[in-house]
Amino acid sequence: MKDRRDYEQALQVVGQVMRAWDSYSLLAEGAPADEFDTEIALLVARVPNIHSATDAAHAISAIFSKAFEPRLFTPEACAEPGAQLFAKLDQTGLVAGPNNSFKPNPLRGSA
Repeated sequence: MKDRRDYEQALQVVGQVMRAWDSYSLLAEGAPADEFDTEIALLVARVPNIHSATDAAHAISAIFSKAFEPRLFTPEACAEPGAQLFAKLDQTGLVAGPNNSFKPNPLRGSA
């Protein structure tokens, strides 16, 4: 991430993916929308080290295992949200992937 805009966008993207995943269905059962904000912030800090869906799954696994239950949040169990997260990060130009090689986002101009 190059600047504050990238950070804010990463917070939005990671938050969207993690809240949609809602691993314990806490949000679906009425928990506050900020239920996973700590985990989302920790995951955003790892975005610069995410270069694949596998990296994203491992990052999710590490954070959610520490916060909740290690045996439930293996990298394999986090593969689907990891793939979704990497795809969204790539789509928005926040990671280098099939759709992006850290080219400036044309919607925002050069950094």
